[in-house]
Amino acid sequence: MRGNEIEQGYLTKGGPSRSPAMTTPRTNRYGLLSLGVYEAPTSTELSGNAMMRHMPASLYRKLQPHFKRVELSLDDYLYRPDEDMDTVYFPETTVISEFQILDDGRTIEVAMTGSEGAVGLLGVYSDCRAASWTQVCAPGTALKIQTEVLRREFLSNEAVQPLVSKILGSYIKQISQKAACNAHHSVEERFCTWLLMLQDRSQGDRLRLTQEHIARVLGVYRPSVTCIAQGLRDDGLIDYVRGYIIILNRDKLEERCCGCYTEFSRGGLIEAPIVRRAQNSVF
Repeated sequence: MRGNEIEQGYLTKGGPSRSPAMTTPRTNRYGLLSLGVYEAPTSTELSGNAMMRHMPASLYRKLQPHFKRVELSLDDYLYRPDEDMDTVYFPETTVISEFQILDDGRTIEVAMTGSEGAVGLLGVYSDCRAASWTQVCAPGTALKIQTEVLRREFLSNEAVQPLVSKILGSYIKQISQKAACNAHHSVEERFCTWLLMLQDRSQGDRLRLTQEHIARVLGVYRPSVTCIAQGLRDDGLIDYVRGYIIILNRDKLEERCCGCYTEFSRGGLIEAPIVRRAQNSVF
């Protein structure tokens, strides 16, 4: 995987960009829905990924030798547009973003996936190619497996179909909601919503972010992000230092986000509301 090719909102050529992955996972913050038809695997190697936890135990044991746990670094690319999706990733502590490039060279995020789902799952059902730039948003671990292996097992196992359908349905819903959100809500609302989504999916104590990265996500220029971040800092909602954003008051941040946050928190394997931290907690 090459390094960061999207810099300050524009597609450029660049060398490798690697950052140390976070290696101290925290307790998973998702409320997992009980689907009622799955036996939870008991292996000590059980993944932190929710989809793995809800997979039929017999299928999990069959697939386990084919999985490889990998450390993904910030800004690593998993797919580029029109590339074959020959590998599926099941995030554990990493968070993955999908981007589109606008006509003027800016980028904008169209989907975010953490330990509640999988990246590249559409490739299991067809030989479709990647439609977006797919990049690591928060470093951490993931399980990866060859798409062909999953295709062979998933399509022949009726018990796993409801689980896969739920994940894909949630993914499609998020993309649709993101399109509406990006078109109709203010930059500040989208900024707050995105921070909350990332915090829900991140396993670190802080959100490792630069203002350039946030600008790429929101499809705006850096001065807009700087102005909004300063305002949120002055109001005591966040703080930022040395490439990290620290959420100081989550409840107040939720009041400033758009209504899409509630929709992004529903469906898939995430219960709504997601477990909240104590107000005014500092990381």
